[in-house]
Amino acid sequence: MSFSRPLESKRGRAVNPATNKAWFDLLGDTQQKYGLQPETTWAADESGFQASSGQRERVMGARKKEPQYQQRDGNQENITVIVTICGDGSALAPTMIFKGSAFQVAWKQDNPANATLGYSKKGWTDGEIGVEWIKDFDRQTQHTVEPGEYRCLLVDGHNSHYTRAFLQYARTHQILVLCYPAHTTHIYQGLDVVIFSVLKKCLSEERDRYERETREKISKKNFLTVYGRAHLRALTADNVKAAFRKTGVWPYDRAVVTAEMMAPSKETSCEGSLPVVPPTPVR
Repeated sequence: MSFSRPLESKRGRAVNPATNKAWFDLLGDTQQKYGLQPETTWAADESGFQASSGQRERVMGARKKEPQYQQRDGNQENITVIVTICGDGSALAPTMIFKGSAFQVAWKQDNPANATLGYSKKGWTDGEIGVEWIKDFDRQTQHTVEPGEYRCLLVDGHNSHYTRAFLQYARTHQILVLCYPAHTTHIYQGLDVVIFSVLKKCLSEERDRYERETREKISKKNFLTVYGRAHLRALTADNVKAAFRKTGVWPYDRAVVTAEMMAPSKETSCEGSLPVVPPTPVR
């Protein structure tokens, strides 16, 4: 027996033969034109977390007893983590965005993944953070290319990736920014397809272990410690390479997207051809 979540209709419509061809044509042409290699092919994405929230779990107890609960502190404050992976199996240190108006010393304690820290009013990425992030990406990845060579960065359609300042910086520093087609990251984005599910499972386990061992609840003050341990466990070379392989990015393989995966788009797809023969007896 297996379980699956229902697919949003806009996602079902988005992955269709025309979109699939356009995406892989763009990807393949870019790889060939700029001589891209695994070590110069990168992908990045954001994911939101709450310090006190783990994956949904069943807590087992004896029959006919009171319901069993795993306690959390109920803090739903958002923390955004930007994860960046490379086609050669490596990954950059994560970037973590806390909700706040200034840095707090407590955030920096025990940072096993060597995360870069930032803050914003709501704990989300924005245009300003996006520019600072791509500058940091450039600094961390310059060693992978020789002068005149290009890096490719795959991202989704979040507005922080498409400000004028972000794109100008990328162009000036020979970073090719490729955007996945809208509503298709569940098929084309390796972080969604492979990494984030593993990461969130590891985070749930590390959170539970930390609380058992320390008797402390998870908060912004210790989230960096717990997340860092999960990040290092999840982002293995094998997992990162699988993220690129299963989405056909590296090695390049458009066949990874099967007809079955595009089946939900059939009801809203159509084919046409020209010229159209007019409905008249005159030929």
